[in-house]
Amino acid sequence: MTRRTLSLTLLLSSVLLAQASKGPAPAPAPAVAPVEDVGIINATPYKPSILRDPFSAPRDERPVDAQDILDDIAVKGMIRKDGKNFAIVSDSRGNVRWLPVGHRFKDAEITAISEKSVTFHQWELNTTNRSIFRTVTKTFKREEGKR
Repeated sequence: MTRRTLSLTLLLSSVLLAQASKGPAPAPAPAVAPVEDVGIINATPYKPSILRDPFSAPRDERPVDAQDILDDIAVKGMIRKDGKNFAIVSDSRGNVRWLPVGHRFKDAEITAISEKSVTFHQWELNTTNRSIFRTVTKTFKREEGKR
C-alpha cells in the first residue's frame, strides 16, 4: 500500500507540474520608482527676483506733486503751448509748475483751463469714491511785486 500511495503521489505531482508549466505566464511586476535617499541634502541657490535695500523705508510710488491738496495750490496764470493749455500753479513749498488738463492732486483733478481761471473737481480727502465731487474754480492771482 505504501508503494501505491507513493506512486499515486508521484503521478499527481507530475500532473500538477505539467499544468503549472502550461498555464499563462505571470504578469511582470510593476516598475517601482527608485527611492530617493532622504539623507542627501541638495543645495538650492537663492535667486531673489526683486532687488531692494531691506534697510530703506518704504515709499509711496506716487510723484511728489501728487501729494498736494487743492487748498495749498495757487493758480498764477495760463500758458498755451503746442495747442494745449497749461495752468501755471504754485504750491505751498513755493514750487511753480505748468500742469495740463487731467493732472491729479491728492484730492482734486484739473478739468478745464480757460483764459481767466482753472476749474477743478474736488472730492473728499479720505474717500476712494471719486464720482462724488464738487466743482472749484480758481481765478488767476498775480504775485505781488517784491520791494
